[in-house]
Amino acid sequence: MSDADTSPESRTIAEVQASTRFLLSSFKAKMGALKECGPDIRNLLRFGVDVHSAAATAKRFFGTDSVEYIAIDGTNSVDQQLDLIVFYVGAFAYSGSVTFGPSRVEVGAPKAADLGMAASAAIPLSEEDAAQVFGQKREFGVEVDPERLPNALMHVAEYYLAYTGAEANPSRRIILLDRTLAGDVAHLVWSTRDFIREGRCVLEGIDTPYGRVTSFDLELARMLLQNGDLAIPAPRSQLLKFAAISSLFGGDSLTSEELVAHLGADPKWSERLNDDLEELDRRFSAFEQTGPSFRLKPGARDYWDRVLHATLAVSRHVFSPEGGHPLRIKKAASERWVTADDLDFMVLVLVRALTRKAWSDGVLPIGLIKDTNAFELVNSVVPLLASAHLLTSPPNFPNFNSDKMLLQTNSVVNAAGTPTPWHTPEIDAAFRTMAPQPDPALGAGEARVNGAFENVIYPERVYLKTYFQLWSSESNPSVRSHVFTYDRPAYPGFDHWDEITLFNRDGPADVRIHPVLHFVRGSDLTNMVMAMLAEMGKEVIPEALGHNYPLFLADKKAKSVLEETRQAYLGAVAIEMAKSDLDQQVLFSRRFRDYRSQIEGKRRG
Repeated sequence: MSDADTSPESRTIAEVQASTRFLLSSFKAKMGALKECGPDIRNLLRFGVDVHSAAATAKRFFGTDSVEYIAIDGTNSVDQQLDLIVFYVGAFAYSGSVTFGPSRVEVGAPKAADLGMAASAAIPLSEEDAAQVFGQKREFGVEVDPERLPNALMHVAEYYLAYTGAEANPSRRIILLDRTLAGDVAHLVWSTRDFIREGRCVLEGIDTPYGRVTSFDLELARMLLQNGDLAIPAPRSQLLKFAAISSLFGGDSLTSEELVAHLGADPKWSERLNDDLEELDRRFSAFEQTGPSFRLKPGARDYWDRVLHATLAVSRHVFSPEGGHPLRIKKAASERWVTADDLDFMVLVLVRALTRKAWSDGVLPIGLIKDTNAFELVNSVVPLLASAHLLTSPPNFPNFNSDKMLLQTNSVVNAAGTPTPWHTPEIDAAFRTMAPQPDPALGAGEARVNGAFENVIYPERVYLKTYFQLWSSESNPSVRSHVFTYDRPAYPGFDHWDEITLFNRDGPADVRIHPVLHFVRGSDLTNMVMAMLAEMGKEVIPEALGHNYPLFLADKKAKSVLEETRQAYLGAVAIEMAKSDLDQQVLFSRRFRDYRSQIEGKRRG
């Protein structure tokens, strides 16, 4: 073998070719397997929409057959100006009308919403403040990711617009977001836990018309989402103490045994509930009276009003500061930064606020997700359907990286048998945190699960999700749009949770869980949503075909505003830096890697 054949370049090319051949061969084998299990996948799909039924559902849900929608999307950027990092974030909305007629759904032409339906900010920050504002503690120190702050700001902007837009105009009943409601809540509930318990949230101590925000208020806002008609929070596991607290808002004094009986929980939970409530009191001074009976301090039931008022006030300051820095907040006699952790918690509060408004005012928020690596449909739902005897036999699907990849590939491989539009049955977001467990002793409609991590299972009957595909070519059915996902809140009277009962052994009790599942019976609300999305995905623009045209326009608006204003706000920063009497040499103290890259670039030039 010649030296040329063993050179690093030759070896690299040979290795890449071999790896590529392996991946292509593997994918070809999966496609072959999909042809065999096409009928099994078809059992998981629901085809077409019933427009007449959608009109009847709209009348029942909205009280009218014509409502307004708003579609909200955002963008962000990060620029370096000497020692300053300049962040930009903007969220914008397009609006229109939707009329649910007996023979068709009519979607009015989207138009850019007024200036009141926009939230943007250009925020300079010095590198020395970066660790304090958006650094994350790690075992090895503080990690600083410049993308974290603009992403958190953008999420706040989008949810802030969604909530305030619905508040300002009661006819705006449909809210389209390029976000995942369930995913954002699930992530933030746990990522903000220590932040709240350590007393680091900027909202704590803010005075509102309903009183001063306490750490206990923030803990309740983080975990407690109450809806009696949906029977949430369920009296189980980590949710039991919050279900108990919701029962104490009336001012009663009850023992843990009385609370467990009132909630209909397993009596074996009494001792654990007593310990949990005492721990809450030690951490947050939550109770006026503890042991053996518990009574909340006066005003505890107004926690939500205080937290939401403070969140909206800080959001207004960030996007419409009256002088000063958008991320500096005055509290009492001091001033402090609004950090990325604060913004994450504000996102959680705003999603909760939007969900509460959905239930109280008949608003329909829909989170549309373009790309996802979730795999709960195949890894959790399908095995549980088989265990509960809702499937005649457990299908053997090829191993794809995600549900979306499986469904997308199947729609091409088995195009003739997969007409659009179609969607999977809506499933409870809680399924994502479940790991099926064998239990032959259970009967039909029953199955056993563990929590996927430390036996913790996400709250059920809050959010639902489904995969869907809207468009395929009439001349060549294998040419089709992408598979997307949407999630939305669950609604009593429109969604049901009687198809499957799950059992989870948690401590002393074998807990029953009743998640929403629309496998045997569909939901009229699902049909209405699909009828509307199908109409919004017909615009003959390659980037929007089969997705959502109003969201496409909102995205284009956000990016065009960024392009138009970027040089302007960067120029404004440069002018202020030039006018400053600060020693300019200090501002030129750049990071070494930036300095080295600049010198190397000049040398190559």
